Formats: sequence, C-alpha cells, structure tokens
Amino acid sequence: MSDMKTLTMRDLNRKTARVLDAVERGEAFELRRNGRAVGYITPRPPISQRMPDWKAHFDRLRKQTAQADARTLSEFEEERRRQALREQELANPK
Repeated sequence: MSDMKTLTMRDLNRKTARVLDAVERGEAFELRRNGRAVGYITPRPPISQRMPDWKAHFDRLRKQTAQADARTLSEFEEERRRQALREQELANPK
C-alpha cells in the first residue's frame, strides 16, 4: 500500500471528520503513536483471522467414520448371508 498516508493520533483527534471523509473516498491511513505504527484506517474491512472450528471438524469426521463403519458392517452381513445360502445349497442338492 504505497499510497497509504501516515496519520498521527493528534491529527486524528483534531481532524476526525476530514479523515473519515477521505476514507469514504477510498484513501487509507497508517495511524502512528510516538513514531510507531499502531493501526490502519482503510475503506475495506481487514482480512479476518478466522480460527478453525475443531469441534465441528471432529464431529464431521466422527459422523463420516460412523457412516463408513455402518456401510462396511452391512456389506459383511450381506456377504455372510450369501455365503450361508451357498453352503445351504451345497448341503441340500436338488
């Protein structure tokens, strides 16, 4: 942001309305206190520093695992049923 202007706390205190008008026009300011940058005033909101929702993540993984486990168990049960039918047909030929 090379077009960013610097602004002291004193300037902000004395010229708040003018600074906010400039921000509405699209200008950005670096706010300084005692020569150090302490913040920025920009027309766009800052990029959020969203924290991951670990509880939701693990809940989703648990649900996926439970669904996969249920699917696997039903496949095993179906295979066991087919095997029992085959053995029954072999034991009782027609």
